[in-house]
Amino acid sequence: MTNKNNNHSLEETLARITAAINAGNYNDAFRLYSEVFSLWPEYLSPATSVPLTKSQATHIHNVGNLARRDLFVKTQSIGSSDRIKRAVAIFCGAEQKQFDKALQSPSFLYVPNLPSAPFSDVNSVKGLNAYVAALSEYKGVFMSQLSQANEPYIHDTGDVPNTKEWAQLALKWNSLHLMKGGELTKHGRQLPEEIKALFDSPILAHCPVHAPEVVISVLQPNTKIPPHFGISNIKWTLHIPLIINDKSYLNVANEKVFWREGKTAILFDDSYQHSAENGADTARAVLIMDVWNPHLTLDERADITQFISAYSEWSSQYGALATLDKRLYA
Repeated sequence: MTNKNNNHSLEETLARITAAINAGNYNDAFRLYSEVFSLWPEYLSPATSVPLTKSQATHIHNVGNLARRDLFVKTQSIGSSDRIKRAVAIFCGAEQKQFDKALQSPSFLYVPNLPSAPFSDVNSVKGLNAYVAALSEYKGVFMSQLSQANEPYIHDTGDVPNTKEWAQLALKWNSLHLMKGGELTKHGRQLPEEIKALFDSPILAHCPVHAPEVVISVLQPNTKIPPHFGISNIKWTLHIPLIINDKSYLNVANEKVFWREGKTAILFDDSYQHSAENGADTARAVLIMDVWNPHLTLDERADITQFISAYSEWSSQYGALATLDKRLYA
């Protein structure tokens, strides 16, 4: 199999890769795998219905490992603390991921030995109580946007099962993003300057392109969100009430907290298994925001922001290679 844009055949390129690996020249091997994926993508990423040869499975296994190694080589210097260095190693597959808290399983970035609990008091985060009060002054502005909350929210909750239950939920759980990945959306840019200034607060987990998110979430009557996990324990989730009732609640790691009149906010760590239900005959609406886990130091937050930026740049070029071997572990 020869590509007209390359002087080498697939077989010749694979032979060069094998020689590079045997010689310990892993950077060269990874560069050649990138070439294979560009020129002959069907070899490293065949349809799931196509059986793999032993040699093909070996190469798919190799490219996944070498991709993660490449990311680790480029990011292993990041970290002002042991737990951030370990987080980078775990993310890149250089250290085994072992969660130290029951029912906690973030799908993206995990920082070990980072204190947390399913629910936390708003007063446990310095300045958050005053921040909630300041935002709540603009409740009328957020309420006026509820009619525009018509985006299915399940597309933003991370990996969710491909089940009928989740598919039906897409029609009953709607949202309006005001900020996404640290950038104001079209609707966010139309907000008063005072609100946009509040969104720039250092309380929010500013680590583009993944956070913060600010979103109006509307859960229709008699609707339940099944248990699922968030993407990381570096941030906690803040819910500020817009329309609530005493039949709506959050369940985080088997702890339930119901909404009550006078409750100004609910703060929880969504890296734990969590679900929600609105058992009333009226909709429930909340403003959702990402805030930093307060146990992270300022240096650690800077580390995380640097790592996310480096990962995003790397992923745009090589991210697909790092997941090619997922089919081998299914």
